[in-house]
Amino acid sequence: MDVLQIEGAGQIFRILPKPNRGLTPMPISEKEAGFKLCKIVGKRNIEGGKIQINLHDGRSLILPSQGPRQKTEGEFAPGGAMQLGLPKQNMMGVVPFQTGALGLVIDGRNQGIFGKITTITAGTHARPKIVKIETATEAFDTPAEYVIPVGTQASLIGLGEK
Repeated sequence: MDVLQIEGAGQIFRILPKPNRGLTPMPISEKEAGFKLCKIVGKRNIEGGKIQINLHDGRSLILPSQGPRQKTEGEFAPGGAMQLGLPKQNMMGVVPFQTGALGLVIDGRNQGIFGKITTITAGTHARPKIVKIETATEAFDTPAEYVIPVGTQASLIGLGEK
């Protein structure tokens, strides 16, 4: 999901997983280079009523206090994705991890495949949470930790073709 710009050449790329090829640079527009998606991997309350959000790339964001006893509900739930503006690192939006969202598989044998999340099956102590993803040609199950939501109605990033 990182954005790579080559100075002098005028080329901008987003690094994305592709099936059977690992991480691959995909050309993107100047507009799309203004943000990146980060998967939310943790959320906790900290001193002063603030909320700390942990992202998959190692970043931690501290959100301002919401007031006493106010909940943010599932807005920043782990598994969702946060759209961060570049280069200021400001929050532009959140894509929830839910049924009906578009998901991109970022690890495992289905890496690089994207489609609609049709079901989310709760995990147990011994078995991980499982997500069913449907593409135009197939449907498969994969662990939820391997999926990042990339949009609700349409993808926020250019994913190219499978």
